[in-house]
Amino acid sequence: MAETGYICTLEEKYIKKAKDELNEIPSDRLSAVQALRDWINEQKHIKFDTKTLNLIRFLRHAKYSQAKARETIENVIKFVLNNQLYFLNLDSQCDLIQDTVRRGQLVLLPGYDNEGRIIVLYKLNMISFEELKKKYKFMTFIKTLNAIILTLKDDEMFQVNGFQMIFDMTGFNLKMLSLFHDPEAVRFNKESQKAQVGRMKGIHYYNIGILFEALFSIYKPFMSKKQKERLYVHETLESLFNHIPKRMLPDEYLPDEYDGQRAGSLLDLGAETGERLLKYNDQILEFTNPDNFGFDESKKSSDEPLQHFRKLNID
Repeated sequence: MAETGYICTLEEKYIKKAKDELNEIPSDRLSAVQALRDWINEQKHIKFDTKTLNLIRFLRHAKYSQAKARETIENVIKFVLNNQLYFLNLDSQCDLIQDTVRRGQLVLLPGYDNEGRIIVLYKLNMISFEELKKKYKFMTFIKTLNAIILTLKDDEMFQVNGFQMIFDMTGFNLKMLSLFHDPEAVRFNKESQKAQVGRMKGIHYYNIGILFEALFSIYKPFMSKKQKERLYVHETLESLFNHIPKRMLPDEYLPDEYDGQRAGSLLDLGAETGERLLKYNDQILEFTNPDNFGFDESKKSSDEPLQHFRKLNID
């Protein structure tokens, strides 16, 4: 059954961007959604959320290839079910998630950058190595990041323009390398490659020093060419400012002479991120309900035709 009530929230320039970069034709958008929804509903082997904005998210990721959207949906379902502790019954009220953001380690920066993109900042030394090793482990980072992303998944600016991540690695040393060389972290990142939805437009490492190559070597083997091309290493804040507007960065990163728009301190942004997670918690719990995900390989049709749906407008 078709869902009604969708209204595109994008400005004209981003509607054009979606058309130019993602093959989105506004007059065909809902027809493509319905084709994908019909396919999901007809499948005996999968169970998945068919709300309009969720399916638009996958279609935009797939540049409106029905075949790629279907494949990605299957990959996401399988990945989620293989990593249920990271994804399902995700409660953003839990102490570890709230502490991670409110202490300023993982925060959503306000607004959008000059290209309309979301920015998420991770600052390693806001939580001590001892605490990270004992309490705030890799799973906590992933669950917190997932919760933040789920508050954004229906944001059409996020869907079309994508996002960037900043990893401030100040204080990173050889001892801390073990946190990132955790076999579980490596396994998770490797398996996630075919289940990523969204436009990762940049990964920025700041102040990582000589250990970057050691860290990069852990994940390089399974990173895509595009991911490698969008990876940046910044030795100075001036270099970071070439990619991230000062108006979005926490006060701690701004030069003394800066007199422009300010986002607030890291702890201010952490508090805002924490409140955002609480605001969206019911929606996060609804989306991550285990009943919304299902995959049974034995029920998959072996002769299912794959098609690239594109209704042609011929005037």
